[in-house]
Amino acid sequence: MTATVLVSDQQDPVADATLAALLRRVFIQLQPGPESLADWWPNLTMQQLRVMRILYGDGPTRVSVLARRLHVSTPTVTGILDRLVRQGLTYRADDPRDRRVVLNDLTDQGRAVIEQFHPMNAELTQQIIAQLGPVERNALAQGLAGLLSDVAPHVN
Repeated sequence: MTATVLVSDQQDPVADATLAALLRRVFIQLQPGPESLADWWPNLTMQQLRVMRILYGDGPTRVSVLARRLHVSTPTVTGILDRLVRQGLTYRADDPRDRRVVLNDLTDQGRAVIEQFHPMNAELTQQIIAQLGPVERNALAQGLAGLLSDVAPHVN
């Protein structure tokens, strides 16, 4: 795989649409095929996946926070979590800072399911990164960190 440095001090910045298309292509190339998702897909609803994705990104989370993020009622989230607990994908635990609060988190199996849905092919990613020089690596790291900090508050 060859990479072209698209932005430097001497070149014009890449157009937004071009950069977005490149980013989409990278994500698609690093995702698994649908065959690897077949074991879990029929057993999970979109709402369950959304809850699991939030827990994956945020870690232990209160039901009320999940309800706000999903724009649904607390009892709705409780029902979703009940089913996920029965499937062994999430668990409930007391908040160590406040015993009155119950936090929800992914089990190791739940984490593996989300990583299966949204993985980056680790081996391919390492191969691509190994081809980058130090300047390219730093630029990529800074750009991705900036992208994540700008996008994270808007992701459900």
